[in-house]
Amino acid sequence: MPIAAESLRLGPWRDGVNYSVPAEDLSPSGIHDMQNCTVGLAGEVSKRKGFAKYNSSAMNSGATVTALGQVTLAGTEKVFAFCGNKFFDVTGGSATDRTGSTTITAGNDYTWQWVLAGDTLVAVNGQDTDAIKWTGGSNNAAALDDDSRFTKPKHVAFWENRLWVGNTNTVPDRVWRSDAGDIETWGALNYHAFGYDVTGLAPFQSTLSVHTEQGIHTLTPTGNSTIPFSQQQRTQRGTIAGRTIVTIPGERQLFVREDGIYQWTGGPAVEKVSFALDDGYWPNLNSARLPYSFALYYPAEEQVWFFLPYGASQTEMNSVVIYSNRLNCWFGPYNGFTRNAAAMIDELPHAGDFAGHIQKHETGNNDDGSAIKAFFETASLAPLGDAVQCRWLYNRTLFDNTGDFDLSITQTSASIVSNVETIQMGDLGATLDTTFTLDASVLQSDVTALTTDSDLFGYDPRTKLRFSNFNDDETFTIRRTNLQYKPIGLTRKRTTGIE
Repeated sequence: MPIAAESLRLGPWRDGVNYSVPAEDLSPSGIHDMQNCTVGLAGEVSKRKGFAKYNSSAMNSGATVTALGQVTLAGTEKVFAFCGNKFFDVTGGSATDRTGSTTITAGNDYTWQWVLAGDTLVAVNGQDTDAIKWTGGSNNAAALDDDSRFTKPKHVAFWENRLWVGNTNTVPDRVWRSDAGDIETWGALNYHAFGYDVTGLAPFQSTLSVHTEQGIHTLTPTGNSTIPFSQQQRTQRGTIAGRTIVTIPGERQLFVREDGIYQWTGGPAVEKVSFALDDGYWPNLNSARLPYSFALYYPAEEQVWFFLPYGASQTEMNSVVIYSNRLNCWFGPYNGFTRNAAAMIDELPHAGDFAGHIQKHETGNNDDGSAIKAFFETASLAPLGDAVQCRWLYNRTLFDNTGDFDLSITQTSASIVSNVETIQMGDLGATLDTTFTLDASVLQSDVTALTTDSDLFGYDPRTKLRFSNFNDDETFTIRRTNLQYKPIGLTRKRTTGIE
């Protein structure tokens, strides 16, 4: 018979995660906490995909990967990696040493920045004297001819058919430019000085953006051969980590600073976009290591992955928070692994580890054979306000009809002992032609989403739920949940804590 109850709907979670406010102040579409989960376009929450080795055998005796990428050289797609003191062609997953006579210094922090300059790969790391070039095929890497204008550049860009490098060994505030159409000819006066150490280079709109901690400068073509580029400071803040500069659709540039992630759209100001990560996430990062953080744009999902050092003494990038351009929200972190560099390969995120491997992300349902530990927590809402006591009865959860995996649902409230229920996701019905038994079975359904109920307990004006699954090769996608409750009315609460 019908149950006399009211219903509180939580989800879809299109607001993403918000670590900056308590669960009690979130909207029904907000997430209070999460780990190893993703928020989809419809606001559904799913366990993230896993990762697997791209190269089965470790490169360079398991040294640290300091850069990787995929480029087209001489009409052939090539995958490459810097690993320890060597440079490799890793196309197809098999590593071939292409270091040649170049000098590459091993070190976890000696990470490389690279660009495709026409038909040549060019990379710099700020540690080794020469920039390195590679033309693919069976060729080895070689030192870039820079006409002895600079040494140890940290940043590189290719724009206006010229190669640009910034922050060199002796003049860290300087950006050099090659001749147009010739990346190995550098005029003695072909440089720009900015007064502050250059922290990153990135083409943006019709300019080259030059980042310093004190601001973003632009170089704009003038059409004048005597003064070919106009130099202007546009903002008062720039990045501290050159590898985090990412340009996304909508003419927006994102980057990391000490206190969060910022956005620049070309005007005189930058805007902080990571307020949702404040308080509960960002203060736990090792700020001293943020200059070594890096970011990756994932076009198919319109996501920006920021690899960050989570933990007061954490030196490696072990946490990935993700900005969804589609939803304009944050989710994550992804954790359980450490990475040192990242790039898109075959349209999927790949990242280099500290053991000689490129790891292919967004693949499979485990992390190279290990279980993915995933959960997310809803808002803690009082449907009738904090003054009205409610008796919590049960919740009905809508989930995708995939697999038959268990999902734990934990209910918590200030006045209720934490309670864990388990539901089994997937269609458990029988098929009519094989396992169906009259008066004993239910038929399988071909719908894309299913619902099931789990019990709730206790009396409190508000409650919240945690959905979790820590098992290997098990996934989940939760669309929304409806909490059923019975209003008790205005009652006095004489104590705090569990009654």
